[in-house]
Amino acid sequence: MDYNSRSYKQLLTIGTFIILEVISIIMIAENSILQRYLILDGIRSTQVFFWKRSESVRDFFSLRAYNQALQEENAQLRGKLSQIQYLQETKAVTDSTQGLYTWIPASIIKNNPNKQHNYLILNRGAKDGVETEMGVVTHNSIIGVVGAVSENYCYVISFLNKSQKASAMIAGTTDFGLLTWNGVDGSGATLSHVPLSSTAAVGDTVCTSGYSTIYPPDIPVGTITDVYAVSGMYKDMDVDLFQDIRSLKYVYIVQRHHQDEIDELSQNAKNIK
Repeated sequence: MDYNSRSYKQLLTIGTFIILEVISIIMIAENSILQRYLILDGIRSTQVFFWKRSESVRDFFSLRAYNQALQEENAQLRGKLSQIQYLQETKAVTDSTQGLYTWIPASIIKNNPNKQHNYLILNRGAKDGVETEMGVVTHNSIIGVVGAVSENYCYVISFLNKSQKASAMIAGTTDFGLLTWNGVDGSGATLSHVPLSSTAAVGDTVCTSGYSTIYPPDIPVGTITDVYAVSGMYKDMDVDLFQDIRSLKYVYIVQRHHQDEIDELSQNAKNIK
């Protein structure tokens, strides 16, 4: 009972103090123009402070939707660029509504980056046109290959996986080799089996070659940090990757058109004796 009585007295004291303070401020504002402006300025400053904070909170929660909208727009632009490149390469004189690639924007909902056989789960599946063996990329990285697909999701074998290889070349040259993860960290890779005649040097850029049907050409993936000869037969190069896959959120699934035709032709070629 005494405790409740003390709490009541404390609340009453605080309430009385606040009321007296408000009355004092009103009296000062009513009797002095200068004080009135100072008080109003203080109130406005407080309002502006909280308004800015509330705007920052709203902006933060709208970033996700904004990023997704940008990703959709980038996918459309990449598709249009693919159409232009297709027309240039085929020297077509009529318009084409289909380039070599379609870019499907996706978000990573699970990333398992701390093992030797890493994988990702993306929020795109069969209903979005995703199929197995499609490549997954960003503007400056190869992410992996679709290994399994459900209706709404797909399982991606990460490039950070000892079983993954990608055809890559030194930018501005025709020298190419096999790019593999070094198995140590998320930003290291090795470009192997590059011809001994290659003049590639430390600092040169490595990009996708386009010689496989998985990844589009000319995606920059990293820079050379070391070059060394292997058995006097070819060169290997250490590569520092531009993108650490472990920190990614948004990617693109790449659908190459005429893939079935290419696969069928390759299979028929194997049967030619």
